[in-house]
Amino acid sequence: MSQSTDSHQIKGDIKKAYDDIANVYLDWTQPSHQRRLSYVESMLQYMDPAKQNRQMNILELGCGAGVPCTQLLSSRGHSVTANDISDAQIALARNRLPPSVNLIPGDMMELEFAPEQFDAVLALYSVIHLPRDEQTTMLRRIFQWLKPGGRVLANFTAAEFASSTDPSWLGSSQGAMHWSGWGRDETKRVLLDIGYEIEIDEIFEDLEEHDGVSQSIAFHWILAKKS
Repeated sequence: MSQSTDSHQIKGDIKKAYDDIANVYLDWTQPSHQRRLSYVESMLQYMDPAKQNRQMNILELGCGAGVPCTQLLSSRGHSVTANDISDAQIALARNRLPPSVNLIPGDMMELEFAPEQFDAVLALYSVIHLPRDEQTTMLRRIFQWLKPGGRVLANFTAAEFASSTDPSWLGSSQGAMHWSGWGRDETKRVLLDIGYEIEIDEIFEDLEEHDGVSQSIAFHWILAKKS
């Protein structure tokens, strides 16, 4: 099986799984909402003062149901473009967001934007679903899409692993969930090689519950600037 076929199968699996568990996932993510909002607020504070007091053009990759980050950004008057691979998640987002938010369904790797279009890009719990080579490609594309001085806020796996698959994540009976990660050191190297300036580099553990069992999962949070 070719790499492109592998990627196509992975994306199809993820779409089916998120379509199947859209409402379950929204409830399940509630404990992480405060942390997500805290990092978004930090990102906004890091933005250049001249940008803080005006409407910014922001892209969110993997917006889910639009809760809570897309809601926060749109409520502040920013122009938000939000993408998710799951049609069911996009449908939930349409019911929770104002019409001003531009919702784009589909694989983030298929997105095309003009250079230097966005002041900021968010990718929370989303890029980790891409195969690792595509994560590097996506970070390069984000760099091109960002205006000079723009920021990317994203989280990655703290550990290094080529792939992990769960065919019944959160009770899904369709598709399968996939993750991969370069690990903290390699992710930072990739970002620096592309040309980013890293401003926040932190590890936080999420307490996740699966089938009544709680486990701590470490995520690598990054805020980086296009110098």
